[in-house]
This record gives sequence, C-alpha cells and structure tokens, in this order.
Amino acid sequence: MKTASTLAAALAAMSINAAAQSYDSYDAFYAAQPDTVFGVPIKQDIDPNEPTAHVLHSYPDKPGYFTELHAKLEQKALTIELWQNRIVVDGKTYRFARATAFPGEHASNIFPESAEVFVAARANIHPPLVCVEGHGSASGEASSRYQQIFLVMNPLARRPVFLQLPGLLSSCRAVLVTKDGKLAFPKNSYLFDATQESRVGLLMSYYTFENQRFVPALYEIRLRFTRPEVPFQFSVQDKNETASAFAPQMKKAPRG
Repeated sequence: MKTASTLAAALAAMSINAAAQSYDSYDAFYAAQPDTVFGVPIKQDIDPNEPTAHVLHSYPDKPGYFTELHAKLEQKALTIELWQNRIVVDGKTYRFARATAFPGEHASNIFPESAEVFVAARANIHPPLVCVEGHGSASGEASSRYQQIFLVMNPLARRPVFLQLPGLLSSCRAVLVTKDGKLAFPKNSYLFDATQESRVGLLMSYYTFENQRFVPALYEIRLRFTRPEVPFQFSVQDKNETASAFAPQMKKAPRG
C-alpha cells in the first residue's frame, strides 16, 4: 500500500511539473520567464460603449485620434498620447516609421483603442523604458499572430534609443534581462517537421541592441506546439530532448 501511495504521489508530482510547462497564452508564458522587464500595462480608461476598447481623444486641428495615459517614471508623472502612427511622451514625439527596425520588420499604423503601453523604471543594467504593442490592419494569420512592438530607451533623454522589435507571437512582456546582464528580446521563427510541411514549434532567438546594431544574445528557447499549425497551445521543449524532432532547416513561412 505504501509503495502504491508513493507511486501515486510521484505521478501526481510529474503531472504538476508537466502542466507547469504547458501554456495556452504567450502573455502567460512571457510573464513566467525569469528576469522579465515589463509587468502589467498602464491602466487606461475604458469606453463605456465598447467594453473592449479604450477611450479615444482628438484635437480639432490635428487629424487622427489617440488614447491618453498617465504613469510615473523616475518619480516624474508622465502624460502619454498613443496615436495610430506615433507615441508622445511628455510632449516628445516618437513616430513609428522613424524607429530603428529589426531586419525584416516594417512599421505600420496601429489601433490605439486596443493597444497597450508598458513602462519600466531605471535599473542597474538599463535606463527607463517605454514599450508599445498594438495590432494594425493585417488580415488572416497575421491579425492574430503578429503585432507592432516599439521600445523607447530613456524616453526623456536628449538622445533616446527608439527600436521596432520583432512582432511574430511576441510582446513587450517578452523583453528580459539575460544571465550576462543584457536587455534582450526574441526573434521568433517557426520550426517545421521532417517533411518541411507542418509548423510544429517555435524557435525563440534572443537579440540585444549594441553599438547601433542588433546582436545575437546567444540565448534560445524552443517551444513545441501541442498540435501542428496551432501555435497557441504549446510547451517548452524539454532540456534533455534533442533538437532532432525538428528539421535542421526552417522553411520560409508567410509573415505572421
């Protein structure tokens, strides 16, 4: 009886450990990673007529519309305006089209009413940060798998750094600090089966931005989809599992 109880307890523990490594949300996965930089987004006013949208504002003499946010950074109260094509931090404008884009990324307008803004205070290894993520007018797979992500380092400084990060199945929440103390973010690529026909996982290759260029951070995570071609249910590939389950070459997939 004791042996049976011990075995049952061991199986239960294994089940808990396995469940802890399975996800059905990338936000949950990124939030669970150690040394993440951003927590929850800035709280915004909700449109009483549209519970899933934020309140929109406009100026009589300017085209377009924006959401207004308020936060604290470096003990300073910030007023942030998020427009379709730019973010304004305490009067300082950052146009998405002028960001230094990760190779292959292209800035486009977003929907402010559904976008999110994150802030992170100064730390030993990075300056104050503001990050924006939002969806544009993409259709098909891209509408749910790809979003625009912009990171502003030291937004109130005279010479801030303004980047567009890779957007496939990523988020501001994906920005983290590596073990060697670098600010890093993932470039995600699909992994295919041996026939090169089905997408069965995701390779997350992390990069940093140093000396005005994007540099590999030599840090990777492999995810395995629960079902091929369905990236929203997945688990972290076991460290003891070899990469032979994935094809050594990646087929170029449609963006998003």
